[in-house]
Amino acid sequence: MMISRLLLLLGCSSTSLAFVSPSPSSAIHRVGESTTLMMHRASDDAESDAPRGINQKRRAFLFQSLHYAALPFVAHADENEYLYQRSTSDEGGDMTTKLFNPDGSLRDPNSVKQAEERTISINFPSSSNVGDIVVNTSTDGTQPSSESAGLKSSYKIPTKWNNDQSSQLPLYYDSSEGKNGKSCNRITVYSIDAPKLDMSTLEKATKVGVAKSLFMDQLPNKYFDQGVLKADLISGRTTRKPIKSADVSGEGAYDEQVYYEFDLAFAPLECPTFTDGNKENLGLGFCPYDNIFLVSATVLDEGIMMVCVVECNKDEWKMANSDLRRVRSSFDVDRA
Repeated sequence: MMISRLLLLLGCSSTSLAFVSPSPSSAIHRVGESTTLMMHRASDDAESDAPRGINQKRRAFLFQSLHYAALPFVAHADENEYLYQRSTSDEGGDMTTKLFNPDGSLRDPNSVKQAEERTISINFPSSSNVGDIVVNTSTDGTQPSSESAGLKSSYKIPTKWNNDQSSQLPLYYDSSEGKNGKSCNRITVYSIDAPKLDMSTLEKATKVGVAKSLFMDQLPNKYFDQGVLKADLISGRTTRKPIKSADVSGEGAYDEQVYYEFDLAFAPLECPTFTDGNKENLGLGFCPYDNIFLVSATVLDEGIMMVCVVECNKDEWKMANSDLRRVRSSFDVDRA
């Protein structure tokens, strides 16, 4: 009989909730009245049928479950909006907590520290018009010539890299936490002044050969490792940057200069076997790249090619590849 009463009450309660749309307060009031009525009936049954104590506990549990299940869910303004809310404490916490708000949106971008860089500026002479190939070279920021500067070039390196050549640390040594190693072999900027030199030279570089098109074999004393002449082209792209206009009449005007970026790499000429101590030789017939050249080049209207080459080995590449790419992409040329 108790089961039939419970089913009857459930049916009445569900009917009133399904077809009537009461306010939250009236719904809670009605459910409270129904629950009180059921609790009174349960008490009467308990007095008339006391020996069945276990059944009475089950009935009381069902009545309480019905009471809480029938209550409509009402959201309060002071409740947390997000189920999985991250800690908003600025002290401690992981990187995700520091960069993102509890709702997943990016925190104040001003609170994120940008990588600090220093600018290396180098002056180059303008076109000589002598009819021969003229090369001016700057190694690791040195000035290539005492002639008047017609062109200004620059690139940026991270301040965490050692740039003091008189220091006991190696040049470009990164002593920041987790690094503690040399990040780059050498940074070279050079200019090529040659007849009939224009932007088409760079456009055809991937077909003719990047190193040959950039006159890397023309620098004196075999400046670059000659393995670069047979280096593999890993990737390439073009970028555009502003430059002062060459038109004298348009003082203060700027043009758009196109830069070609190439990633070159080559393996050593000799590759010791695994048994000889070379753990990177897996018997596949070749060794991994051990020389990487990141290049940025452009040709000005005056017929001068400007090139920046960032060199590193495989260990430096593993440690600082993102910094090395930024150095190469920061290369810029302007008219004085």
